[in-house]
Amino acid sequence: RNQVPSVAIVGYTNAGKSSLLNRLTGAGVLVEDALFATLDPTTRRSETDDGRVYTLTDTVGFVRHLPHDLVEAFRSTLEESAQADLLLHVVDAADPDPEGQIAAVRTVLAEIGALHVPELLVLNKADRAEEAVVLALRANHPGAVVVSARTGEGIEELLQRIDADLPTPEVQLTVLVPYGRGDLVDRIHRTAVIGSLEHTGEGTLITARVRPGLADELAEFRRG
Repeated sequence: RNQVPSVAIVGYTNAGKSSLLNRLTGAGVLVEDALFATLDPTTRRSETDDGRVYTLTDTVGFVRHLPHDLVEAFRSTLEESAQADLLLHVVDAADPDPEGQIAAVRTVLAEIGALHVPELLVLNKADRAEEAVVLALRANHPGAVVVSARTGEGIEELLQRIDADLPTPEVQLTVLVPYGRGDLVDRIHRTAVIGSLEHTGEGTLITARVRPGLADELAEFRRG
């Protein structure tokens, strides 16, 4: 699991999670101002500036005092969040009580055991929110990113923060991969940070940083 890093988009219902997924990936996800408009996780592929692939998953909207039986009913959907490498916690900055939204979402995250997952707070709807409210939210949550999924404001900064906050492959190695193992070369391209790549008479010579699981699979091809 998580050879490809995963990002889960969580937030209070109507915070703009599906709109943000659309903005980040161009995905044609249903956007509807209704409770539980998103019932099934929608996952899309994206990649960092250095070519690492990751997934973005939209999840069901949270509400205050979510009844326990509903938490149970949506547990498999909500658990997408607990299994992620990073949470994008989307907040409607134009809502009358954005701090209440944040608290409500974190309550549900605690119920499903997702509080251990790194969280990036995303203050959405900046085009509608009052400046004083946004300033207060940023003061209370210094690491937050201010965006508008509707206008595109702040999206570049958000993408940069996602790049920085995703786990970085930690095993440095040099491998000579036979041409018959193009599957491994493809996985290196998708999940690793490549330092150099050269096609030789014996195979593809690659220096890269990879995840531990892939390092184990490449062990027999290591050089140096």
